[in-house]
Amino acid sequence: MNRRTLIQTGAGLGFLGGLFGNKPSLFAENQPNDGTSKESPDVHRSPVDDWHMELTRRIAALEARGGGTLELGDGVYQISRPLRLTTSVSLVMTPNTVIRARAGFDGDAVLIKGGGKKSVFTDTSGWIRGGVIDGGLQPLTGLRVEDVERLEIADLEVKNATYKGIHLLSGGYERNITRVRCDVDLNTHYAPGSIGIHYEGGDNKVILAHVIGYETGVRSDDSSNWFTMIHVWNYDVGQGPMLYNFYCNGANNTFNQCYADSPTIAGFYINKPNQSLMQCRVFYSRWAKDNSGAGFLITPEGKDGNYIGNALFADPEHRLAKVFDGSLDGACILATNTEGGAVVGGFGNRIPSGDSSAPVLNISGTGFRLTQQVSPPLSDHGELGEIRWVDDGKDSALWVKTSGGWKKSALL
Repeated sequence: MNRRTLIQTGAGLGFLGGLFGNKPSLFAENQPNDGTSKESPDVHRSPVDDWHMELTRRIAALEARGGGTLELGDGVYQISRPLRLTTSVSLVMTPNTVIRARAGFDGDAVLIKGGGKKSVFTDTSGWIRGGVIDGGLQPLTGLRVEDVERLEIADLEVKNATYKGIHLLSGGYERNITRVRCDVDLNTHYAPGSIGIHYEGGDNKVILAHVIGYETGVRSDDSSNWFTMIHVWNYDVGQGPMLYNFYCNGANNTFNQCYADSPTIAGFYINKPNQSLMQCRVFYSRWAKDNSGAGFLITPEGKDGNYIGNALFADPEHRLAKVFDGSLDGACILATNTEGGAVVGGFGNRIPSGDSSAPVLNISGTGFRLTQQVSPPLSDHGELGEIRWVDDGKDSALWVKTSGGWKKSALL
C-alpha cells in the first residue's frame, strides 16, 4: 500500500511554467482574488462561498470578445452548480488550483465543456490545463465534454468524482487527454456503474494517465481511439472491486503499454473487432477468487484482434484462470509472457491467415496445431507449400499444395 498511497497523494500534475505572464491573449478583466482578499480563495478563509456566478460571468465576458482564456490561481473555488466552459474559452489553472463541488451539489457534472460560439481566433476548442477538479466525494462526473472538436486536456487531476472522472460524449473528434489523473479516495466506494475515463466518440488519444477507484477504469465506445501508457487500479477493500480495467467497446482501437492492475473479471474486455493490444500488462486482483477471471476476455463481436508482447501476473493465492478466454476467431496472439505459475491456462500463439474465416496456425508448447477442415481444399485455394488437415469424421488426411496442385497424404 505504501507505493500506491504515494501515487495517490503525491500526484504530479505537470509543470505549467511559461503559461503565465505577458502574452497576447484575452483574459477576464479581474483576477480570481481581485476585490475579495489578498489571500488565496481557501475554503475556510475566502469571503466567496460560491464562485459559480463569478466564474460564469468571466467566461461570458471572454466569449463575448470572440474567445479567450480563463486563468485561475492557487486556492479552492467552491461551486454549487455545474460550471459551463463554452467552446471558445480555455481554462488554465496552477497546480494548486481546485474547482470543488460543494456539498449538496445541484447537478451531475462539476465542469462541462461545450456550447456557445466557436472562437474567432482558432479552429480548435482550446485547452483545459492544470489544477484539480474535485467532486467532493459525491456521485458526480468531474469533467464532461460535449461535441466539441480539437480539445486538449492536460496536466489535470480529477478527484473524488465517484461516478465518472472524465466523460466525453459522442460527437466531436480529437479530444485528447495527456498527463491526467482520475482518482477517488482509497476508502470511498465508487458509485454504481462508475467509469474513470469514458469515450463515446472516436478519433481521440489518451497518453499517460492514472485511473484509480472506479468499477470500470477506461471505456471506449467508438472507433479509432488510441490509449497509451495508462495505469488503472483499485483498492478493493475501500473502493469496491474493479470489474474491468479496460472495456474495449470500439472497433479499430489501439491499447499500447497499458497496465490493467487488480481486475476481478478481466483486465481487458474486448467487445468490438480489429483492436490491437501491444506490450500491455495484467496483474490479477489480490482480492479475487482463486483460479478465476481472464486477462483478455473476448466476445464473438471482438474478433480479429492483435495481441502482441503482453505480460500477465498474479498472486499465488489468487491465480488467474486464463490468459485468453472467449472467442478467438481471427485473433493474432504472439509472445505472451507469464511469471511464477500463478496463471493457470488459456495460453497459446495463433497466427491467422487471411480473414477470420481462414484457418489459423496454433502454436503451443513444443508443437503446433492445424485447424480442422471438413472438406478438401479447392484447386485455386492456398499457396505453394501450404499444409492443411482435413477430417470429415470418416477420413483424415494431410493435404499439401505442390507445383502440381493439392496432393493428399492419408494418416494411418
